[in-house]
Amino acid sequence: MPITIPHEHSIPHDELAALEDRVRAALARGDSGGLDVLGYGEVSLVLRLRTDQGSYACKRLPVFPTRERFERYSLLLAEYLRRLEESGVRAAATSLWHAPLPDGRLVGYCVQEALPAQRLCVNLLQEQDEAWAEAFCKRLLGTIEGAISPALGLDAQLSNWADVDGQLVYLDVTTPLLRDQHGRERLDLRLFFSSLPWCLRDPVRLTMSGSIIDKYYQPRGAILDFLGNLHKEGLSRLVPGFLAQANAGLDHPITADEVTAYYRGDARMWELLQRLRRADRFWHRAVRRRTYPFLLPPAIER
Repeated sequence: MPITIPHEHSIPHDELAALEDRVRAALARGDSGGLDVLGYGEVSLVLRLRTDQGSYACKRLPVFPTRERFERYSLLLAEYLRRLEESGVRAAATSLWHAPLPDGRLVGYCVQEALPAQRLCVNLLQEQDEAWAEAFCKRLLGTIEGAISPALGLDAQLSNWADVDGQLVYLDVTTPLLRDQHGRERLDLRLFFSSLPWCLRDPVRLTMSGSIIDKYYQPRGAILDFLGNLHKEGLSRLVPGFLAQANAGLDHPITADEVTAYYRGDARMWELLQRLRRADRFWHRAVRRRTYPFLLPPAIER
């Protein structure tokens, strides 16, 4: 089934503008009250928007300092969606909406039709039997192997997938994982590290971005990340069976100890980044007496 990217006119402009007004009010208050939060990503917030035309999942992007940087992102996102389709990945139909802020910067949202919760694979694996789980793993491994290359990455974590009409649908396209011929990231990483304290953005980007991103361009790394994430989702019971399936197609098998060690290391890294963000929020509010420009997740059970 081909992937369709909705035209601009299909986006509920007025409702999205009203949603952004509510987000800015929440930022001023310092809490997410009044917002229908579908989930917190590591760097982005996903909100539900209910309209007469339907329900949408709206992922708020980091604020763009200039229109030029927004337009570069827009072009990269469109290319990423196209290349995913060409590689056999069915991505959720995605639109990009933006609006100017009072200070001249731009805010953007990636907008998708909200899928029923019962079609999300993280929920299906909690409910379906072992045969369904094995079939899901086989489909996912085939998708990873067919898509990932040194130039095209995929974040294959369980929460990024839905099952629609028997097909896997990839949800999290907001960080286009594309590299140039020299192996350099084409995504504006400075923008996506902007939620960290300003004095730490470049050091963290330079020292940690490799460990965060490199795995998405290697089938083995993406599979290891997926397996480790099963612990976070409370699905550790599935690791042995999925591990056996994955190793059948890998030249360098993954061990159960490696999965556990990876999960623990990944959890420590993200917890450190969240502590830095919480400290920065305190600095903004208590010391500088300014609005902190991000809504942070509550403590994440890892």
